[in-house]
Amino acid sequence: MKTNQPPFDFEKMVRHSLDIMGSLDRNGYILFVSDACQTVLGYERNELIGAHYSRFLHPEDRVATSQALREVCARGRKTDFENRYLHSNGQPVLMRWSGVWSEDEETLYCVGRDITEQKAREQRYQALFDNSPDLVFVESPEGLVMEVNQVFQKTFHLGEEQVTGAPASAFLSSEAAAVNALYFEQALRGNATRFELTLAMEGETRIYDTQKYPVLVNNQVVCVQTVAKDLTPVIHSYETIRQQAKKLHNIFESITDAFLTLDKNWNFAYINSEAERLFSLNRQYHIGKNAWEEFPAEMQGEFFQHYQHAAQTGKSVHFEAYYAGTDRWVEVKAFPSEEGLSIYFDDVTEKVKARKELEKLSLVASKTTNGVIITDRERRIEWVNEGFTRLTGYGLEEALGKKPSELLHNPNTDTRAFESVRDRMDSGEPVSFEILNSRKNGEDIWLSVQVNPIHDEKGQLSRFITIQSDITERVKAQQELGKLALVASKSKNSVIIMDRDRQVEWVNEAFTILTGYTLPEVAGKAPYSLLAGEETDKATVRQIIEAGEQGLPIEGELLVYKKSGEKRWFRIEATPAFDEGGNLFRFIGVQTDITESVKAKQELEMLSLVASKTNNSVLIAGSDWRITWVNEGFTRLTGYSLEEASGKMPSELLHDHRTDPTTYAALEGKLLDGEPITFEVLNVKKNGEAVWINVDITAIFNEAGQLTRFIEVQTDISALKNSELELTQSAKDLYRHNKDLEQFTYIVSHNLRAPVASALGLANLLARMDKGSAVYDSALANLKESVSRLDTVMKDLNKILSIRDSKAALELDQVDVPLVIQQVASSLQELLEKCGGEIITDIAEGCSVLANRAYVYSVFYNLLSNAIKYRSPERALSVRIRCFCNNTKGVLISFADNGSGFDTEAAGTNLFRLYKRFHSDREGRGMGLYLVKTHLEAMGGHVEVSSEVGVGTRFLIYLPHQQHEHIPH
Repeated sequence: MKTNQPPFDFEKMVRHSLDIMGSLDRNGYILFVSDACQTVLGYERNELIGAHYSRFLHPEDRVATSQALREVCARGRKTDFENRYLHSNGQPVLMRWSGVWSEDEETLYCVGRDITEQKAREQRYQALFDNSPDLVFVESPEGLVMEVNQVFQKTFHLGEEQVTGAPASAFLSSEAAAVNALYFEQALRGNATRFELTLAMEGETRIYDTQKYPVLVNNQVVCVQTVAKDLTPVIHSYETIRQQAKKLHNIFESITDAFLTLDKNWNFAYINSEAERLFSLNRQYHIGKNAWEEFPAEMQGEFFQHYQHAAQTGKSVHFEAYYAGTDRWVEVKAFPSEEGLSIYFDDVTEKVKARKELEKLSLVASKTTNGVIITDRERRIEWVNEGFTRLTGYGLEEALGKKPSELLHNPNTDTRAFESVRDRMDSGEPVSFEILNSRKNGEDIWLSVQVNPIHDEKGQLSRFITIQSDITERVKAQQELGKLALVASKSKNSVIIMDRDRQVEWVNEAFTILTGYTLPEVAGKAPYSLLAGEETDKATVRQIIEAGEQGLPIEGELLVYKKSGEKRWFRIEATPAFDEGGNLFRFIGVQTDITESVKAKQELEMLSLVASKTNNSVLIAGSDWRITWVNEGFTRLTGYSLEEASGKMPSELLHDHRTDPTTYAALEGKLLDGEPITFEVLNVKKNGEAVWINVDITAIFNEAGQLTRFIEVQTDISALKNSELELTQSAKDLYRHNKDLEQFTYIVSHNLRAPVASALGLANLLARMDKGSAVYDSALANLKESVSRLDTVMKDLNKILSIRDSKAALELDQVDVPLVIQQVASSLQELLEKCGGEIITDIAEGCSVLANRAYVYSVFYNLLSNAIKYRSPERALSVRIRCFCNNTKGVLISFADNGSGFDTEAAGTNLFRLYKRFHSDREGRGMGLYLVKTHLEAMGGHVEVSSEVGVGTRFLIYLPHQQHEHIPH
């Protein structure tokens, strides 16, 4: 009979799943995502769908995730991988994904789970395991050691690799191994056991309180963990106490605490009044009665065992025990004698309760080497352990009454980590965070901090227990790792990480670019098995392999083959990496493509043969550019012999103020990277004659990649260059004349035509009018105004022509820029004071430029007068003038105001053109900016402008220097 089961609702499962379910297309764009994305990542579904997955991915995981997705698509079967996403609040979320690619639908289906807390628990467990003060080791079901902690290694003076995979008998004596095996078998049956283990360590017998715990997975014991605490100091302490108790026997007999005696038959012989009260006894009834018959529940109990031991051994006992009859904890001291036992009792009920609380705290402090702090509810320190003192340098006396944040304050601390958890801590929640603090000696220390609240019997927050772990090295390692990862990922050189057997573990993108091989293709293989070919030098390969086998640094130059079969020369360097025990565990390799350098070296060998025979000038210089050899062609070209040139730099012989140093400087980087460079430069012969030469320079490097010399070939191109310069100058002159003609055409067609036409019309009209009429006077005044406008236009033409005609013979002097600005400001001082304006200058004293003084004055006068004229009505005028001097290039001057500004896009090509104005509400002719530009260009400079309406305007003025400093070329 079939039962009717409800249909499976897949959509409901996806909607309510705590895991993220989704799909991606081949390019990584999100097609679907379940509602769980909001709880896990803090994003709504519509924020994710349609976006690329990498937008929400942690930047450091993008490369690995991209690789994982390619593997999923390539395999076509389920694949698991982990990565980190960024929550909407910026916090990283560690995710574990399972994905499968559907080729038919071209869709990647995946399910992701937040494993952040799981990873944190695993890390915390590993930290507790590694840093436990007790001896800890883990055995497999076969009895072989799987893992040991640091205390184990120090105790037995054995490294983890020495005991891993070995039985316990490898480090335990035969007796101890037998005991361990007995309790190991019990643990394999699923039972936790506890026993004492005696070890002989360096001539001393030590006793360990040992516990074995079975670790169960799916009800199967997968391993057994053993924790052994050294009890030897405690046992010694108890022995000392017993000896002291015997010496003080007579003193203890006289105390007035609860006291009773038992005879050898366990009958009550004496009971004092305090004992009656404490245990609800009646002396008249109980004296003479057998203790265990009156209190059968205590038979074989703790009191009985201790008393029996004292009676049998003749030694006093001292212990604490709970007496259920009166709900009391008592401290018991029992002293045996020939008559029986004398027993003293002290009511320690309240002390035991307090001590049990303290024992919980002490257990935390004694079990860890970390810093432990107990603070009151105001977070003022009440107690610290020795671990705190070791971490910070502060003792208990120094820390009492202070807050940890005050005591350990570091000025570079980002307090946001603490501020983010302060409210939760004040509300009584446990919190954890990482923070940068300072030791007593001022050193930085990174701490992982866990704060646990303690509540009193009423549930009120009473104090905090803080545990601090030193994570300085981990943080530094993370920072260094981040830097190394960034360097490796961005490096143009190939970077390879190999295991101790020189099998590839990881390569960067540059390796793939240089060789054509991807990480999946080379992983687990030796690089040389892929890159070596027929012409690869087998002896060099053998030397590299032998050096690696000996754990030595590897270096050499080798002809290799790319995946495509192309031959390239690589410089190979590999550095061995050792662990803390000095054991080789990997190699870090760097490969540099030196193909061009090798080719250049080969070409140089051929070039040296040609150099002595060529008609061109050839010189060889050292890495410091000091000449070591020149050929006869150099002497013919420059006039300098080998004797005269030796030891000097080419710039010392061949450069003067006409040489442009920027030509070589712009190419120097390429030359030092091993690339030959070519450029043209104006040099000077020995006789002072200028000569244009074409320069070809090749840098030569030795086998270690160090620069050793330069080879320079010079060709005289003076005739060709002079023709080019003359042609260029002619073109510039023609262009300038055309621009002038355009301006003259504009003036004639617009500015001259209107006043001339007006004057002619008024003249004809006046001839027919009555001279005594008012209309005649008005027409005559208009005629006068038209002639005046005509005169203004003619003056403007005369000024433009004078600037153009003076360009060829312009007198240039060293002009003191600050002095000219001061003179312009003085001439406009009255207008500045009327508008309440100010001028702010930032110009170094002595800043000067080779220019025409009158033109420089005109430039600043026009700019400042325009700033005053077109100032903003909403604020007082402020003009800022700054000067940037460069000895090589020239002077750059910034002239900025906070005036009304103008729309530069609307002005377009009309900027700096004659009679073009951009403020219709102010008077003006449109000459100022035209003169600024014309004057600057006449001096070899130029001007740029940026402006914003309502904000202000800034002009950048450039004036070149005429002299340059010497550099090699």
